[in-house]
Amino acid sequence: MYAEVIVNHQFSKLKETLTYKVPEEMEIKRGDLVMVPFGKNTKSGIILNLKKESPTFDTKYISETLSPNIFLHEWHIKLGQHISEYYFCSLYESLKLFLPKSIWKKNPTKSRSKAPTPVKKKEFHALTEDQKKIVDSIINEKIPLSLIHGVTGSGKTEVYKNLIQYAVDSDQQALLLVPEISLTPQFVKYFKGNFENLALVHSKISEGEKARQWKGIHNGEISLVIGSRSALFSPFKNLGVVIMDEEHEWTYKQEQAPRYNTRDVLFEINKLTNTQIIFGSATPSIEIMQMARSEKIHLFELNERVLKTEMPKIEIVDMREELKKQNFTMFSELLLEKIREKLDRKEQILLFLNRRGSASATVCRDCGEASVCNNCESKLTYHVSKFKHSTLICHHCGFITKTPDFCPKCQSHRIKHFGLGTEKVESELKKLFPQARIARADRDTMSMKDSFEELHKNLNAEEIDILIGTQMIAKGLDIANISLVGVIMADTSFHIPDFRASERSFQLLSQVGGRAGRREKQGEVIIQTYNPNHCVLEAVKNHNYSTFYEQEISAREAAQLPPFSKIIKLIFADENKKLCAEKADLLLKKLADENHQTFAAPALMPKMNKKFYWHVFVQGKTPESVIKKIDQELLKGWRIDVDPVQTV
Repeated sequence: MYAEVIVNHQFSKLKETLTYKVPEEMEIKRGDLVMVPFGKNTKSGIILNLKKESPTFDTKYISETLSPNIFLHEWHIKLGQHISEYYFCSLYESLKLFLPKSIWKKNPTKSRSKAPTPVKKKEFHALTEDQKKIVDSIINEKIPLSLIHGVTGSGKTEVYKNLIQYAVDSDQQALLLVPEISLTPQFVKYFKGNFENLALVHSKISEGEKARQWKGIHNGEISLVIGSRSALFSPFKNLGVVIMDEEHEWTYKQEQAPRYNTRDVLFEINKLTNTQIIFGSATPSIEIMQMARSEKIHLFELNERVLKTEMPKIEIVDMREELKKQNFTMFSELLLEKIREKLDRKEQILLFLNRRGSASATVCRDCGEASVCNNCESKLTYHVSKFKHSTLICHHCGFITKTPDFCPKCQSHRIKHFGLGTEKVESELKKLFPQARIARADRDTMSMKDSFEELHKNLNAEEIDILIGTQMIAKGLDIANISLVGVIMADTSFHIPDFRASERSFQLLSQVGGRAGRREKQGEVIIQTYNPNHCVLEAVKNHNYSTFYEQEISAREAAQLPPFSKIIKLIFADENKKLCAEKADLLLKKLADENHQTFAAPALMPKMNKKFYWHVFVQGKTPESVIKKIDQELLKGWRIDVDPVQTV
């Protein structure tokens, strides 16, 4: 017997498998992990195929099996093959998704065995009539693919809990996917009282913990997995249901090879295993809603908040009018009035601004010279309190420099910082409300392992009066006492030259507004903007997803944009700017196809971390066919991004 083995080495990216002879006494099967000779050493590898035909070349023997119980299931291999083919990556890269680093090793990282912490059993909340209909329909009709479109606060999580309970009671495993690691503490707390055998899986846990969780899931000892997109590749023994919460979030797309989209991988899992897949969102992606409206997946609606509380009252503030009133601050009069009111009532406030730092640009007022990152050619962000002294930081490559005392070009001391950031909002609020307990949640403050858990704990204990944050606080945050949400600047995402800019803006503003008034009292949302008549703001103000969807889907169809076509983005990066342009021009000529649109352009951020970036796009019904027909040597050095979430 001979085995084709994918060896755990970069070599496998180029040549998928090596052939080894199986010792007569060895019992192995497809998907097993083995140790094999590789050069002067031995390496671990996955058995991809077994065959009786003797090859025409000499072969070495497989050394040993790593463990009789550690192997990939048949559907894992088929899923890996699908990812490899669809996303233009090697099979080695796709199968590595399924195995933590320590599992590949002969002597895996030891992890301490943790006894389950005793938890007080929680009672399930009584379902509303609408919630019960959804649960009963999915279970009794065995609906394979569902979308739950429920307004913020409509109790989607309680529906998830009941569906998971049914799967567990049926001796099946369940997976709950969340878009951000920051949301996992909240979900673990919510589910822990009902499910003792629960695992938390994401990229931030230690290698030893990953190995322990992997084995527990593989052996069927863990019934519920909660995690980010990487949890999708856990070794489930008997997967019954997968729930993808906040389906619309772009973080479900992997930005490094293999560049998979979690949603599309779930469709393939459904085909391979008949696992029930449930997508949930208050603001579903245009693609998933189009599938639901065309009855490719089942659509359920939850149009009311679970406690019958009215949706938040949203007011749009025109900041141009504030300027006319000689108000040159970042806060409108209405927002300041509402903050004072909520603080007096001991209610909590969330302020949203999707920019870090104190200012987004540092400019000389005499010659106009701006402080720019040499590595990226992007403007440096001014930070006052991140370090002991004020600094300029590049948020793309991490370059840091001290804030200059004078202009390096004209020697002027008239240096001015323009723009806003969460750090600046925090500092201004502390001056205006010195008694308020203010916290900030952005990438600068949430870098520690337990940062999010501590934040959730302090918010629930009402030890924070005002929370300022970026988009990481816009998703899924469920705090009972938040009654006011203020959006400091709504315009930042309107004008990005990407066809999904309006969709993302609508989703982000709707989601962050949905954090207000999630219990008995109606919440309030103040959105500040210099563009009050923008169509996105009109839809957000009226909580009108349907109108926004109809406008957006009509525009997409007219322009033949996804979901009416597919896009593949090819990316080339090099320190030589001219070479990037030449490579893009050459590839563009070879990709020319009468049935597909092809075009090339430098990236929106043309230089990052000392490299220049060029993009080539293929758009149409089957762009993959265009790429496959050309000489593959031309693609050396190019990264291929299928169904990109960003096209700039």
